[in-house]
Amino acid sequence: MISTMPPLYPVATGFLITSLALRINGFDILVDAVGWLLVVFGLSHMEASIDPVFGKAKVAAIVTLVLSAAELVGLTVHVVIGLLYGLSRMATIWLVAEGIITRAQAFGDVSTASTFNALRWVLAIVSVVGWLIGYTGAPVPIIALIVVIIGLGAILWFTICLYRSARLPYLVSASRP
Repeated sequence: MISTMPPLYPVATGFLITSLALRINGFDILVDAVGWLLVVFGLSHMEASIDPVFGKAKVAAIVTLVLSAAELVGLTVHVVIGLLYGLSRMATIWLVAEGIITRAQAFGDVSTASTFNALRWVLAIVSVVGWLIGYTGAPVPIIALIVVIIGLGAILWFTICLYRSARLPYLVSASRP
């Protein structure tokens, strides 16, 4: 069943799982490591059957998977590991977008390329601002709330765009322009 779906579907589903938190008694039922495993699976397939450009994103996703396992056992409470997890997450998003942009541009799909380029920049800026607020402890609750809302909206839009782009011919097979 999974092998018949476009390889971008597990990537999108993985990002959806890692972006949402469904907690019962403090435990997140949507374990991020499961989401990152789906991202790695989808990117491995894309690297092998569509374009090697997705290999960098796969490596970043593997690092993020390992760090999400560290989060599962509570190690990301340490500032450095938590920051590395956030950076690897952002790198994965950036490199997935880069792979899609590269393929879209090669096939003349300016709309898809510009959408993913804009989304990766919004997510990068929101992440940096969020880290600065979070790690400096700046007392700016309204700004933090705005950053969270923009960030959540951007990651959800990124995920929706992944699902919408999953059936584009150049993201399903290794065709050349």
